[in-house]
Amino acid sequence: MKVIAYRITLLEPALLTALEGDPNESVSFNYIPGSVLRGAVIGKYIKYMRSKNLKTLDSVEEQVRRLFFDGTTRYLNGYPLDRMEKRTLPVPLSWQQDKKAVSIETDECPAPVYDFAIDEQPEDIGQPQSVRKPFFTRSEDMVRLVSPKRRLSIHTARNRRYGRAMRQFSSPAEGPSGAVYRYEALAAGQTFEALILCDHDEDAELLLPLLEGGVLLGGSRTAGYGRAKIHDVKLAPEGWREVDGELVVEVDGKLIVTLLSDALLRDENGQFTTDPSVVTAALETKLGIKLEMLQAFLRWETVGGFNRKWGLPLPQALAVKMGSVFVYQLRGDSSSDPARFLGLEAEGIGERRAEGFGRLAFNWHTEKRLEVESKVPPEALVRTIDDEESKTIAERMVARMFQQRLEGKLVANAVKTAELLAGDREKARKLPSNAQISRLRSIIRNELMKENPDPQRVRDFLRDIESRKPTRKQFEKARIEGRPLLEWLKEMLTQTDLDEWKELFGISRRHIPELGGIKPDINDFFRIRCILHYIDAMLAYAVKQSRKEGS
Repeated sequence: MKVIAYRITLLEPALLTALEGDPNESVSFNYIPGSVLRGAVIGKYIKYMRSKNLKTLDSVEEQVRRLFFDGTTRYLNGYPLDRMEKRTLPVPLSWQQDKKAVSIETDECPAPVYDFAIDEQPEDIGQPQSVRKPFFTRSEDMVRLVSPKRRLSIHTARNRRYGRAMRQFSSPAEGPSGAVYRYEALAAGQTFEALILCDHDEDAELLLPLLEGGVLLGGSRTAGYGRAKIHDVKLAPEGWREVDGELVVEVDGKLIVTLLSDALLRDENGQFTTDPSVVTAALETKLGIKLEMLQAFLRWETVGGFNRKWGLPLPQALAVKMGSVFVYQLRGDSSSDPARFLGLEAEGIGERRAEGFGRLAFNWHTEKRLEVESKVPPEALVRTIDDEESKTIAERMVARMFQQRLEGKLVANAVKTAELLAGDREKARKLPSNAQISRLRSIIRNELMKENPDPQRVRDFLRDIESRKPTRKQFEKARIEGRPLLEWLKEMLTQTDLDEWKELFGISRRHIPELGGIKPDINDFFRIRCILHYIDAMLAYAVKQSRKEGS
């Protein structure tokens, strides 16, 4: 099998209409469907055949059927590129994020991703929610989430003869003249990467010279939509696999199947279905093994299409949505032959595989928790800075960048700690009085206003609390994970060691910016300021939650 990789850059917005939206609205896919790309290649093939005095495409001819219709040649979807110009793939539906962490995340400190297919009940996640962006790539131990850009346009239906809306000339065939409708298209300037899988090597040799040059994609081509360019056409290396890494057939005795595109499957009655048991039966038939389903993360959608030769829409069908994940228990020596799994990855399952449907991957993602790459790349823009004035500016820049990134982590940790304090309050334990908390926060804020804050005033206040029994009891009854609040506060003020401080806020090397070899100065005063800010934010959130519960 030979694999052709090529890229498509949109020169105009592309309207690749999905079956969603209102009647007066056309919403494009997030990607370029394989059916659209196959149609573009068919158009180029017809032009090539016309040079040999053949006017039409003969679908009965063996070569034509092999190239476009019977699944021997498969046209995969064009997915967007990430910032490193690497082809993305659909986000697995088993990936979830903590809802609260997402609500307070920043561009520099995004919320991590948890894979429920690997760990059903992660300890450090509250209310889960799906990952918002549709595509991703992996970069070492980081996930890079990607969402293509869109363009929203408002149009008005017009009379074809006069070029403007005219109520008296409207007809049922043309629709209501003057009606307002909306196009949500893929924005111009974006680049997507697609693949063509050829089971016959000679088919790849025929298609390679046809792919270069301009094409028209999607609808409304005469209204400034659909013009694109194909470029960077090349053959993929031997041993190609659509997902990164080598195939691992077994992960703790499990087989994790992820759909890389929509899949069209029929049940025993010939009806399109999204029943997980039908997916299981198709896999068992192709692999020749017995599978026991443990869990499934599945969604469905209705797919259609448009045949430009007929000028008619294709029948709508129910499909298993891309990104769906199925977890199976392997039995016996069913994983002994990796070639079967690699062969099925290349072939796919279900119908319309020539149009990119039915793509899948085995044991592609196996980590319980994944960090998400920040939107602001941590790499330095300048290699070295020698000028003294420039160094001063760079020091200010990296200090502000680091403070901005740290802010998100600090607030997230403060909210989590305050919730632990709230959890203990459910066991008949209360916060100290508002007067005591206000006094403590007032001292902390006064220190934060200084250029070099000193935690000694806060320590003196805590010693004063210890000397007064009624007040001490208030701070001892309030607990964080079983520890008295007073003890927790005293320990926080002692964590000024750099390594302990980094561990407290979850600071890793990727969070520390660098510009021309200059890094932020994380001195004792800076660490004290962060700890005081952390304590103040935790107390503020705890008081706010207490008021909500009391109202």
